[in-house]
Amino acid sequence: MEKKKLSEENVRFNNEIKKIVLDILEKNKKPMIEISLSDEKPNLFQSKFGGVPYLPKNVEVPKNKENQQLTLLAQINIEELPKNNIYPMKEGILQFWILNDDVLGLDYDTHLGDGFKIIYYKDIDKSVTEEEVLEKYKPYKDEDSYFPVEGEFSLSFKLTDGYFSDSNDDFREIVDREMKKFYDKNKEKYSDILKIYDKENQLNYWEIWDILEEDKEIGERLFGAGHKIGGFPDFTQSDIREVGDYEILLLQIDSVGTEKNEIMWGDCGIANFFIRKKDLKELNFDRAIYNWDCC
Repeated sequence: MEKKKLSEENVRFNNEIKKIVLDILEKNKKPMIEISLSDEKPNLFQSKFGGVPYLPKNVEVPKNKENQQLTLLAQINIEELPKNNIYPMKEGILQFWILNDDVLGLDYDTHLGDGFKIIYYKDIDKSVTEEEVLEKYKPYKDEDSYFPVEGEFSLSFKLTDGYFSDSNDDFREIVDREMKKFYDKNKEKYSDILKIYDKENQLNYWEIWDILEEDKEIGERLFGAGHKIGGFPDFTQSDIREVGDYEILLLQIDSVGTEKNEIMWGDCGIANFFIRKKDLKELNFDRAIYNWDCC
């Protein structure tokens, strides 16, 4: 069906709305490391999703309280990252482990729990072999589980700008405030158009969503998701954090694989790991939180 042609006034109105939102995105952008995947097999020490983890010779596989081994979800070799101020570490390996049960280690109430662990090794023993690791790596697998990472992936990284996503509560709050200002300033200028939206003498994010969704530049920033470190998180349901808390995105893994192998969180979901700035500075990953949700 052919789209109805907008009047000149509607075009001006839409463009003003888009400019306000683009300004919000630009003013609040922050560094992000974009993660790309390949099917090339990583070695024991390289960055990866899935696969065989690096484990020092004197270290056991992480377990939960029931003594069940967790499964390696992701391993980030810090030296492979582009120069950045997201992670304070400049060397070593950061690992993300989850329990391969029917909820993939998630505690829906606290997002803490012992169904996941984040472990950092500053010093890497290059004499460790994959065979040595496999002798002790026997991860638990629930009969009803469906581990999100099929096979294993090598990772490459690119430092770029990270923008608010459509699912960030703090972004919607900022937009709502700016839309109220816009409404108050322009209720005479755009009186006919605003009658459509005029429910409580104001505009809000959801009322202008269609205007944003159809704009390519805004859409690429708001609805991009993907695998990343830093920047802003994406959710298929809702932001689990209180506004302003757990402000650092340690890692996001989306339901995006390659032609050969897939990554799938439930029904096309997304997983995130968050940490407070103070805890990250102190390399205290015990208070990090983990979430995944799906459609």
